[in-house]
Amino acid sequence: MTLEELKSLFIGYCHKEYGAPDKQLFGMEYENFVMVPNNDDGKECFHPLPVEGKSGVYRVLENLVELTKNSDDPLEKVYEKDMLLALISPAGSKITVEPGGQIELSDAPKKSLLDAYNSLQDYLKLLEKAISDFKGKILFQGMQPLHSLDTLPFFPKTRYRIMFKHMLKTGTLGQWMMKGSSGVQVSIDYASLEDLQRKFIFLNRLSPFLTAMFANSPLNAGSPCGFLSYRSHIWENTDNSRCGLPEIFLRENFRLEDYITWALKAEPYHLMREGEVVETTDWNFKQLLEGKHPDLIITPEDWEDHLGMLFPDIRIKNILEVRVVDSVPPKYTMAIPALIGTLLYNESAFSSAQSLLMDLPQDEFQLYKKAAAKDALQAEVNQTNFAKTGRKLAEIALQELGSKDENWFLPFFEEFTKEGRSPANETLDQFRECGEDPDKWLAKVLNNPDY
Repeated sequence: MTLEELKSLFIGYCHKEYGAPDKQLFGMEYENFVMVPNNDDGKECFHPLPVEGKSGVYRVLENLVELTKNSDDPLEKVYEKDMLLALISPAGSKITVEPGGQIELSDAPKKSLLDAYNSLQDYLKLLEKAISDFKGKILFQGMQPLHSLDTLPFFPKTRYRIMFKHMLKTGTLGQWMMKGSSGVQVSIDYASLEDLQRKFIFLNRLSPFLTAMFANSPLNAGSPCGFLSYRSHIWENTDNSRCGLPEIFLRENFRLEDYITWALKAEPYHLMREGEVVETTDWNFKQLLEGKHPDLIITPEDWEDHLGMLFPDIRIKNILEVRVVDSVPPKYTMAIPALIGTLLYNESAFSSAQSLLMDLPQDEFQLYKKAAAKDALQAEVNQTNFAKTGRKLAEIALQELGSKDENWFLPFFEEFTKEGRSPANETLDQFRECGEDPDKWLAKVLNNPDY
């Protein structure tokens, strides 16, 4: 396959029906932990959802199928051989299980924030019913706040088994990323190659400030860990060949070919042949194209699969995926697509924010990422004050949201961004109010009806 053939996949995405000029959809993915009560010693404690058993992952999936079987959008089972992996619905949504038992909804694209909100509420109510028979609770944090890596469960999907072993070769915290992290992902449409490139540069420059504004993972092993977004720190130490914020992605002259060149240097975890998994971690994709694997001839389908095994802050597929936001409680979740969607789809907002972001020194962005992970909106790098920059970006979005949609973002802005705070600060406040007792804090959070 030549460079032009590799590029043709993205050209094909651009040529797919984009719809009317006002068709600017966004998709969302919600990851969350499920916690199970354990009342040993008379103290209310919670442990992570196991894989097996009456209060395990498979039980949750079975319950979800049963609860929706007579609905207009029944969930259907997806298997890997005999192993139940996921659920899909006729409307296009998918429920999957992450390596540490995190439950993820990949929602069908929505036309409005109201549609996305209603879909999220329906999903959460459904999940709450599915875990109610064992009194499970949903936890919205960017990482598991109390439990060690060894005590977290492991969902034994073939790809996850390959990844988990490979993570020991690529970074210090990759296994934590798999088993202990949780985020909110927003996907944005692009209409042409030029539109893709300009939005991609913009989003990469925006990404450290999104991490800072929505940071919500300040606890590790039951104590404050010194980071407001420990999840972001984990990703920084996962696999530099396929993750992060490469400098080339920030440049004004970035072109799609730069992304392809970067992607060729990463190893696919595996490729599929006749329904069987072939592990490929010993070869990067360029080497596979050159015929270095003794048994594989690479196909366009392999290239598309490989692109889904890359985890940069902003990922290019048939959409642009924003992957840098911690999981936050549902009452704050819609602020994320409200901000991103307005900045990306409103030309006035895009232009104003672009001027702000493109003025920032390109060589400082790696420092921005580290500062955002540690201090969120309290960070300051040379001349860049994160509180001021985050507030300015938020005000640009609010100016264009208008009275109809501003309430998706305004309460979050008033509570956090305006004050230079993020949800992580609220988490730490609650933790201190509980005397820094991790079990007491977790029980209080999970039993809070407003959570």
